Amino acid sequence: RIDMLSTGIRTTLGLKIFGPDLAEIERIGIELEKAIRQIPGTRSVYAERANTGYYLDVVVKRGEAARYNLTVDDVNTIVQSAVGGLNVTTTIEGRGRFPVNIRYFRDARGDLESIGRIMIPVETPKSDNGQQAGGGTSHIPLGQVAEISVLTGPSQIKSEAGMLTAYVYIDQTPDDQGGYIGALKKQLSTI
Repeated sequence: RIDMLSTGIRTTLGLKIFGPDLAEIERIGIELEKAIRQIPGTRSVYAERANTGYYLDVVVKRGEAARYNLTVDDVNTIVQSAVGGLNVTTTIEGRGRFPVNIRYFRDARGDLESIGRIMIPVETPKSDNGQQAGGGTSHIPLGQVAEISVLTGPSQIKSEAGMLTAYVYIDQTPDDQGGYIGALKKQLSTI
């Protein structure tokens, strides 16, 4: 158990893959997983997948935002509060403290089209004589001032000694660990 805590590998046997490129580390891990699966005595083997996260990417169209006197921060604040939520207060129940978070309903933030319809308040410009034209505040959809997409990327980035790393977890039958490691070295030398 101490070895598992000190190495970060949660199985009795495992490999660490180091390198500068996550995609290449993942490719090598999957190749090793396939090779190790063929070794007699292997119960299971799993190479971490690095690029399995999905991320909402909102790129503000600065020119469009500037037309409405909006900054990138203004747009990002609306996205944060509508999609991610905004803590508005904290309730105290005995010793526990619980944040109260508000955000749009799931239906209003569940897909790219819905997110594009999130409304952003904008100040209506004043007329030449200093009066508000149109009543003060109007709203525009987020999709008008931002490009919205979903990107894939790493769900977790591990590093050790300044290098990116990923693990291959191996579970083998407990009868002959020395013989298994010998077979593992032989199999990996052919790759």
